[in-house]
Amino acid sequence: MGEADSWELHEQDTLIAGAGLCDERAVRFLVQNAPESIRWLQSLGANFDSDGGDLELGREGGHSRNRIVHTADRTGWEVERVVVEQVRAHDRITVLERAFVTSLLVEDGQCVGAVAELDDYGQVAFFARATMLATGGCGKVYQHTTNPPVATADGIALASQAGAEIDNMEFMQFHPTTLFHPQMRSFLITEAVRGAGGTLRNHLGRRFMYDYDPRLELAPRDVVARAIEAEIKKHETWCVYLDMTHLEPARICHEFPTIRGRLAEIGIEVEKDWIPVVPAQHYSCGGVVTDLHGRTSIPGLYAAGEVASTGVHGANRLASNSLLEAMVFSLSAADAAADEGTPAQSATLPDPVHCIAESEVVRLRRSLQKVMMANVGIVRNFEGLREADKTVAELLHRYHGLPRAPYARYPLETRNMMLAAQHVVRGALRRDRNVGLHYNADLAEER
Repeated sequence: MGEADSWELHEQDTLIAGAGLCDERAVRFLVQNAPESIRWLQSLGANFDSDGGDLELGREGGHSRNRIVHTADRTGWEVERVVVEQVRAHDRITVLERAFVTSLLVEDGQCVGAVAELDDYGQVAFFARATMLATGGCGKVYQHTTNPPVATADGIALASQAGAEIDNMEFMQFHPTTLFHPQMRSFLITEAVRGAGGTLRNHLGRRFMYDYDPRLELAPRDVVARAIEAEIKKHETWCVYLDMTHLEPARICHEFPTIRGRLAEIGIEVEKDWIPVVPAQHYSCGGVVTDLHGRTSIPGLYAAGEVASTGVHGANRLASNSLLEAMVFSLSAADAAADEGTPAQSATLPDPVHCIAESEVVRLRRSLQKVMMANVGIVRNFEGLREADKTVAELLHRYHGLPRAPYARYPLETRNMMLAAQHVVRGALRRDRNVGLHYNADLAEER
């Protein structure tokens, strides 16, 4: 969107971040269609920051130019706000709140809809000529994540059980800088803080990124996350610190009002104090495999957003490409879905899913999150991965061995998390070299 930028430069930065595993066709499709998608959002009423009538462009890790269209430090919120408003105002869209999909309807190898539990109606079958998975990520598989509570891998599990192709789940991105504080739930300190000049320091006050990468704090997230973990282990501390005290106070107020306000609630004044940070699971680069138009390997089933694996991210996502990918590929999928045939009127309904008592599943979920964080995190090894694979299989076996109970969302979410965790662990076990977000200490690091 900037005069000094081009889609070729954005493509190059994306391919570099993806460590050689990006689908180049998908990357080009993304960067060439990006401006149109942003203009479409603006036409709906998205209020992006501007300076003298021109968009104000930010810069984040891995980008060679200032190109990030943003709304202060809440860009995702602004995109969601305007799209939700338009959906609710549309007279041909029906929104069903708090619906939980328990299975996809597949007839003769084609997806013809879905079965969902609705608060007021119980189980309901929906028939459709096109069904879209837009269920977000799977961060709750891990003990520490920036993801919201609903990121329980539901789309991955639904697609996997229906027989759709799932790939690259081992490439799990850990955001380098999330708040470490006992009085507040962990939240993300945006990459843009480092893009604006924020620096990382250890507990001795030393700017340690000089030891790890010539790009310093603007290195890709996997590099920064591993550096932070190494510093924490080296000095046997709980965290490192993000320092923005040298930035102009007026700039902090303008660009990071949300972060500044939330940290002030716990007594951290970003103009004076360093922010304690640790890495946490942030984004799943893999997912349900799709083509350029959101089609999965099952006819009639589409996927977009974090649940999908479009090929754009490869082994590591370039900062802010996630929102862009969600917009570009869902618009493309919408066009393709409009050409689908007539919806089926009936299908063989699947057996009710196995649900267990919520009191039984709490321990299963905690055990899953603990083993995934310990053994399938930023740095892995074969022994830990095999232990995780065995543990996840045992937890699933235990789940299905417990007595049936009436429908409840929490147990089914936990089952979905376990199914997705198997894809993560087994993908990591198959990966025979260190690349992007996958780092196995037992493998020689490739430079």
